[in-house]
Amino acid sequence: MGGGGYVPGVIYHPTVANLRYARTDMAGVYRWDGGASKWTALTDGFSRPEGRHQGAESMAVDPTDADKVYMTTSQYVTSGNGRFSYSSDRGNTWTHVDLPFPVGSNNQGRGIGERLMVDPNLPSTLFYASRTAGLWKSADYGLNWNQVTSFSPYVMNATDITDSNGGSPVGVEFVVFDVTVPTTGFTPSGSATQTIYVGVAPDYKGLAGLGFYLYKSTDGGASWTGIAIPAAVTTAITGNLHIPHLARADDGMLYVPFSSSSGPGSSAPSMLYKFDGGTTWTKLIASGEGGYYGGIGGLSVHGSGATTKIVFGVPGTWGSAGYVQIAMRSADGGQTWSEIGRSGDLDGTTNYHDASGTTGEFHPSYWGWIDDLDIDPFNPDHVSYVFGGGVWSTSEAFSTDTPHWTFDVTGIEEMVNLDMAVPPPGASYLLASAHGDTGLYVHTSLTTGATRSPPLGDGNGTGIDMAWNNPAFIAAVGTFGSTSDGAWSSDSGVTWTIFPTLPPTASASGDGSGVAVTADGANVIWAIAGQVPYYTTDNGTTWNATDLPAPNGSYHIAADRKNPLKVYAYDNGGNWWDRWAFPTNGRIYYSTDGGHTYTASAQTWLPNGFSVTDLAVNPYTEGDIWLADADNLWHSVDSGLTWTRLDAMATVGAEYTSFHGAIKVALGKPANGSSYSAAVYLIGTINGTDGVYRSDDEGITWTRIDDDDHRYGGVSGIVADTSVYGRVFLAGRGMDYNY
Repeated sequence: MGGGGYVPGVIYHPTVANLRYARTDMAGVYRWDGGASKWTALTDGFSRPEGRHQGAESMAVDPTDADKVYMTTSQYVTSGNGRFSYSSDRGNTWTHVDLPFPVGSNNQGRGIGERLMVDPNLPSTLFYASRTAGLWKSADYGLNWNQVTSFSPYVMNATDITDSNGGSPVGVEFVVFDVTVPTTGFTPSGSATQTIYVGVAPDYKGLAGLGFYLYKSTDGGASWTGIAIPAAVTTAITGNLHIPHLARADDGMLYVPFSSSSGPGSSAPSMLYKFDGGTTWTKLIASGEGGYYGGIGGLSVHGSGATTKIVFGVPGTWGSAGYVQIAMRSADGGQTWSEIGRSGDLDGTTNYHDASGTTGEFHPSYWGWIDDLDIDPFNPDHVSYVFGGGVWSTSEAFSTDTPHWTFDVTGIEEMVNLDMAVPPPGASYLLASAHGDTGLYVHTSLTTGATRSPPLGDGNGTGIDMAWNNPAFIAAVGTFGSTSDGAWSSDSGVTWTIFPTLPPTASASGDGSGVAVTADGANVIWAIAGQVPYYTTDNGTTWNATDLPAPNGSYHIAADRKNPLKVYAYDNGGNWWDRWAFPTNGRIYYSTDGGHTYTASAQTWLPNGFSVTDLAVNPYTEGDIWLADADNLWHSVDSGLTWTRLDAMATVGAEYTSFHGAIKVALGKPANGSSYSAAVYLIGTINGTDGVYRSDDEGITWTRIDDDDHRYGGVSGIVADTSVYGRVFLAGRGMDYNY
């Protein structure tokens, strides 16, 4: 798909051309491959227990050793202490140590920084600006860390964290060494850099009793002096003043942006100053002046003196407005400014971007959360900025009035997949998918992004299905805004009609919502999370409640692919902590009238979470259904009346565990000569190993089909191709498939 999620930071190596890294908030880190012109994923080998470490809060490179790269990981400060990972081969492999403080790659303020910095003169020394525990230092390449108590010894407690910035404390914002690193000829002194700058967010400033937003050390961090910022700044921005970045020019001049929130997406008022490191501040531009109107997010500078090139992002924008400002530039040290990035005028005539490769009705999305922006140290015309859907880049930043930008996400996959469906052989498309934040798609190619998407706007697509006997008919549902909504297509997703009415349960929503279409397309059954499912026989003109009871959890719902009258609904029963009080909550129901009325099976299951349970039908045999209850696979050949448990898989450890026996199941084209009508695929644990497995003999024996280099922090979904034996589509880092 390309992109599909926030990339809070891009980091260029200062002495190696074309070496840059991208850190995402939830879907791994990447290195640019200049030869192949794409991003290479560097954390696909992280296992399921390492899933929270797929997001990087900060990254740093060693200016003296191009092979060394570092990162800190963990998605939320409330998840416990973070991890420091180091690599000596540009991120191909990683080793980690645990940090003595939490990090939050998906917390607010994740574009701020960089928090992690390597001293160019003494690269064994690293500093870290933490969210909750002040400033930290390592003298041994990050293996051991000590708090810089000369700055502040304060450590936030649980109450502090909850009360800071809406539960997303920002703390210390960045570290900058007062060193010029040229692209060639840099020789480290071998002694620690003495002058260091750090920024402090208002939450930690207040809790630690610090008097300033900006501090300076002239003795390598042994002592610190507060720097007074201009009174005009504190007058314009009251109470929530942040310095999201600090950019140093080659001549030592500092460029300091001031914003009115931690981001993502800080809005006006904002302003940019330059600072000589002593006492002189010079205002360069402020919101409402010089042609920009929002916040300041990303900031980057190049060169020195009166010809210093400056670019900053305007982050406080999001959505589908006809005109959205993106970036501002100056080629004369901030004396004059011009706009170099926008989404287009109100009539769409002036658009600086190339729309190729982007997807969906509301895409290309150029705007939103421009909280990091970077000039290539080797080519100031090459500028990259981040946004909520990936990275945009230009090679014309200073060479034309209207630079041409391109969607720079080849290789980056961040879609949070919530549902997939594979059509029958002969369909005009290959896959249908539903994703968090970005909606619903119909895919006609496996190598290019989807262009077919219902006009529901940005939101969480949660369910999509097709009529097996007429796969051109597709129904798709999700959460858009604060309520559920859906649409249908009769031409394989080329055009769509939004449901004209909604069931009364549509005021509810949730990622556990799904949809099933009977084989003939006559019935669409919509199971909104936690609600009684409804069905329609007229494409949403009217809705009727099924006779299913309100679920204890939510319903996994599936239509039989052979018999258009049969529909199955599996109530996952709640969550694992419900199993002692309600051990029979998990239950399956079957319908023989197109999903209108249902009969309960006598079999019950222990409750477990919706995301670790599943229901799938064999597309080649009527009444053949499979169920994953988190611990085992179960198989029924009589439409759910009776069930057989498979015991090859087993959960390892007590709940909550990362190693469930069976969390997802799929069926696809069988192997030639197979004794069973379908190949069965499992996400689960067999012989103690979490993985993706295939069985060609109805679950008697299993073969692992993934490997330790492709774990994606835990695969969370799977569907199987009905035309190509062995091909599966995984919810991993975005969506992944095997050839």
